[in-house]
Amino acid sequence: MRYVLIFPLVSFVLLFPLLSLSHGEGTGIFITEEVQLGLGDAFLEEGEYYRAVTEYKKFRILFPSSARGDYALFRTGIAFYLGAEYADAVHSFSALRESRKDSAYADASLFFEGLSRWQKRDLAGAAESFEALLQRDPPSPFAPRARAARALLEVDRGDVPAARSALDAFLAACPGHAGEGRVREALPLLREYENLPEKSELLAGILSAILPGSGYVYAGRYGDGLTAFLLNGLFIAGAVTAVHNEWYPAAGLAGGVGLPFYLGNIYGSANAAKRWNNRVRREVRGRIAALLDPVIDSRGIAVP
Repeated sequence: MRYVLIFPLVSFVLLFPLLSLSHGEGTGIFITEEVQLGLGDAFLEEGEYYRAVTEYKKFRILFPSSARGDYALFRTGIAFYLGAEYADAVHSFSALRESRKDSAYADASLFFEGLSRWQKRDLAGAAESFEALLQRDPPSPFAPRARAARALLEVDRGDVPAARSALDAFLAACPGHAGEGRVREALPLLREYENLPEKSELLAGILSAILPGSGYVYAGRYGDGLTAFLLNGLFIAGAVTAVHNEWYPAAGLAGGVGLPFYLGNIYGSANAAKRWNNRVRREVRGRIAALLDPVIDSRGIAVP
């Protein structure tokens, strides 16, 4: 009987220090708000984005009423954004704005939500996020970045006048900004982009229908043009020769095999003209982006 009473007593004595540590005063002895957020921040700085997300989520579970919950949610979105999980990033930034409308991170959340939507190719949604930021807090330090991003976004949407308007608004609203010179350099490139020469896809197709390969030459694809001309020329010559010698089965075979090459030559020429247009646009767009990207600073996550 004595041993039966002693065992629970010894167990209690051994476990008492652990119990007292686990149920200490405040938010805890081993894990505090600062420690938990520090873990998430450390993983984020090291590029361990998924581990950072896990630590920020743990923070929100352990400290659901913390005043720093909006910071944890914002950094969760940033980790998703930097980890190229753009749909999850949008969800995190939206959740922050809906739950903490007066958060110090609301402007930053709108900005990075816009960038995340842009990466998802939700161009209309991205434009709405940037505009919402500008309407919400025009003096925000994120407003100039949003205006520059909106300009480049409008280039991607094919609306050059809107892009020019966004840069003009940048210059009017942000005099003396560090990116002013870059914005001024980008404006002439927008005019160049708007007036770029284009190759007609229809004309390229018609040319190759009349003379195989000529549409490729028109689109600047000289090697493809020569190849198309020789291949189609061989099939046509074979079919004509077979008909002339009354080898009608051979003529049918040459025509049947050659027809896909002829049609492909027409389609390929039109596609080559389209690719030529896209390449020229990408080149100028790249020059515009090289100027505006440092202003947008899409990886800069400094917040108030």
